[in-house]
Amino acid sequence: MNILITGGAGFVGGNLAVYFAERGHEILCVDNLSRRGSEINLSRFRKFKNIRFKHCDIRCVEDFLNFDEFNPDIVYECSAQTTAIDGYRNPAYDFSNNTVGAYNVLEYCRRKSAGLIFWSSNKAYNGEFCNSIPMIEKETRLEWDLSKKTVVRGWTPLGFNEEGDINGTSHTIYGVTKNAADLMCQEWSKAFDIPVVVNRFSCLYGPNQFGKVGQGWIVWFAIAKKLGLPLYFFGNKGKQVRDCLHIEDLCSLIEKQTSLIENFSGNYYNVGGGINHTSSVLELSNKLNKMMKKDHKVISKPDPRPSDQKIYISDITKVTKDFKWEPKKNLDDGLQDVIDWLEKTNLDWVTK
Repeated sequence: MNILITGGAGFVGGNLAVYFAERGHEILCVDNLSRRGSEINLSRFRKFKNIRFKHCDIRCVEDFLNFDEFNPDIVYECSAQTTAIDGYRNPAYDFSNNTVGAYNVLEYCRRKSAGLIFWSSNKAYNGEFCNSIPMIEKETRLEWDLSKKTVVRGWTPLGFNEEGDINGTSHTIYGVTKNAADLMCQEWSKAFDIPVVVNRFSCLYGPNQFGKVGQGWIVWFAIAKKLGLPLYFFGNKGKQVRDCLHIEDLCSLIEKQTSLIENFSGNYYNVGGGINHTSSVLELSNKLNKMMKKDHKVISKPDPRPSDQKIYISDITKVTKDFKWEPKKNLDDGLQDVIDWLEKTNLDWVTK
């Protein structure tokens, strides 16, 4: 199988490239290398004769001509401006990367008769909706108050499902631009008969992720603790909760979705670690301190980030049922993977 991966030098794209190359597929990774650390992932590709790399910016239609001889069976659209808070300073950058770029990829898929798996986001659901579920504050995390017997479309005690309303005004600029692309993928799939699956991912983490403050926070915490860099909780005393999905589990899902894309074309899924793989920011910091034998203090800021979801947990019932898939890697084992990777990784670029 021929696989094109946009954002192919990034965390997700790079890991997918190696995963599928090891299984004998022909891989073409394209990336504009705008994110620090992404160029380091290119060294991993040199071990594989079936991974090629092209410098490409998906915002530029002409760049697609640089690899027009490659005829993919499927495209993994992993490229994006992924930092939720940056869009407020520069909305055009989010729009050009996340919406215009996705349009160009869709048109490329149409021309090449290729399938598409698209990386959307839990920011599809606005913060006000997510925060409307009654919750209580515990010692280390916020929890939903299940004694209220709340009935809300798009939410159950397992988390947020695909029936949630994507309207509202607190998605972040990033979330709005990803939502536009998300809907375009669904529309193009039906209008132009493109096999498409959309995944609305929660927090992804694992080795070879060069996390930073605004994105990849799980690995960023590990990096900061290793290097003794300052860390901050933004609002809620660090008790906001997310479900966490290890990169190995993500790769196994994409393999299943690739083989079954014709059966489930046009579908969209909430994807994450689900109810059994969650952590608050505070709990993660404490866990890393224990695992890394650190006494690293985190500074608590009272104001939350704009449009922050206090609790976001993916209800993965639909994706589990359709693809006979579920996350396997627990958080402790996943974090140990990250720590082991950091022990043998040169992090000089972080401080430059």
